[in-house]
Amino acid sequence: MKRNFTFKTALLVTLVIGAFSCAKERTPTLNITVVDELGVPAAGATVHAWPSDEADGNVVNEEEMDKTGTTDAAGQVSFDFKFSAVLDVDVKYYRTTQVEDGMGGVITQTDSLSGHKVVKIESVRQRSKDNDYNETVEVK
Repeated sequence: MKRNFTFKTALLVTLVIGAFSCAKERTPTLNITVVDELGVPAAGATVHAWPSDEADGNVVNEEEMDKTGTTDAAGQVSFDFKFSAVLDVDVKYYRTTQVEDGMGGVITQTDSLSGHKVVKIESVRQRSKDNDYNETVEVK
């Protein structure tokens, strides 16, 4: 009787350890940092990430794979995706600066800057809890 109990306990422990130690499917997270040509974070930039037109004819769910967001004060925005994909990332940023007009006044100037990058993200089986892709896009 005791041997039967020990066998069942050992079997249960083995199954529990096996179930929790297996690699899990991790969906990708794309972290974008937007900086200008001087390396200054671009707060308030609009970032659009969507499946590339050159995605080898694969059909993707556009609603789940087409993301738009605005960068925070550090110039960062993150998107969670459900599938592997090649993504186009477009950035639009309106930089406002103030300059002297030479007569003691100040003029506000707004420059329209943009950037583009193509990135590849993948869903992978792994033991860690994250599947992050960190990319930097420079706007000019």
